[in-house]
Amino acid sequence: MQLKLLSLAKGMATFVPGVLRFACGRSFGSDSPRYCYSVWLRHLERIAACGLPARFDTVAELGPGDSLGIGIAAMLSGARRYVALDAVPFARVASDIEVFDQLAALFERREPLPGPDEYPHIAPDVDSLGFPHELLDPARLTSALAPERKRAIRAALAGQGSDAAAVQYVAPWTDAGLVESESVDLAFSQAVLEHVDDVAATYRALHRWLRPGGIMSHAIDFKSHGLTRDWFGHWTIPAWQWTLVRGRRPYLINRLPASRHLELLSAAGFEVLLTLRTEAAPAPRAALAREFAAMPDDDLRTSAMFVIARKPRRSIVP
Repeated sequence: MQLKLLSLAKGMATFVPGVLRFACGRSFGSDSPRYCYSVWLRHLERIAACGLPARFDTVAELGPGDSLGIGIAAMLSGARRYVALDAVPFARVASDIEVFDQLAALFERREPLPGPDEYPHIAPDVDSLGFPHELLDPARLTSALAPERKRAIRAALAGQGSDAAAVQYVAPWTDAGLVESESVDLAFSQAVLEHVDDVAATYRALHRWLRPGGIMSHAIDFKSHGLTRDWFGHWTIPAWQWTLVRGRRPYLINRLPASRHLELLSAAGFEVLLTLRTEAAPAPRAALAREFAAMPDDDLRTSAMFVIARKPRRSIVP
C-alpha cells in the first residue's frame, strides 16, 4: 500500500468536530531569512537569464505562509509595493519585523546565496551562488537600503504603508477583484501552486493582475509531500480514498502534473518562456490510479518544475 496510514488517519480526523483547526495551525512557510534571501535571488537570476527586466515596482506572492520573507527580500531589492495572497491568514507581524532586520543585513553584506548544503531541495538552480552584483549594483542597493527606505518598509509591515513602501496582505483571497487589474509587474510563488485547488482560476486571476508584459515565476513541487512511501504515490490513490486523505482541510495537494500546469498557463493567455524540470525515478504506469493512467511520459518522472511565463503586451484577457 502506497498510502501511509498516518496520512489517512490525519485526513479522516478532520471530520471530527474541533479537530480541523489543529490540522491547519501553521503553513510551515518561508520563516528562515536565509532561505527567503536565497529563494528571491534565485528567482531574480533566472528571470534575468531569460533576458527579462529584473526591476519591479509591484510584486505579488501567492502563498507566503508564516512569513512574508521572500516579499521583504523583493522590497529590499527595490520593489516599492508587495502584495501577499494567502488561502488562510498566517502572517505574524512581530516575526516579519525580525526577518526584515536579518534580511537587510544579508543584503548589506552582499552575502552569497545559501546553497543545497544548507537547503538541499531549494529551487530553482542557478549557475553561481555568488551575490548577483550585476543585477543588484551599488547604486540600486544604496537606494533600496537607504535608512529612510528601510524605515518605510518596517512601517509598511506594521500596517503603515506610504508612497515609499506598501504591503498589502490579503487572506483569504477568494475574489480576483481584491487586487487591481494590471497593477502587478511580477507574480511569484515557491512550492505553492501544488496546493491550490482551482489552478485554472488562479492563473486567470494572475493574468488579470499582471500588467501587459508582466512576468510570473513559479517553483512547483509535484511530489507526494510525505503522504505516501514513494514521491509519486499520490497518483496511485483512487479518488474516493483521496477524499478521505484530504478530509476537511482547506488545502492539501492538488495532484496536477507538470503538463496540466503548462496547459492551464497557455489557456489563461500566458506565453511560457522557461521550464526547468527536476527528474526522479519514473512512476510505474501500471501502478497509477485510473484518473492518472494516461499521463504523458515526461510527467511520470517530473518531480518538480520551475516555470517563467509572461503576459503578452497585447492580449485579450481570457
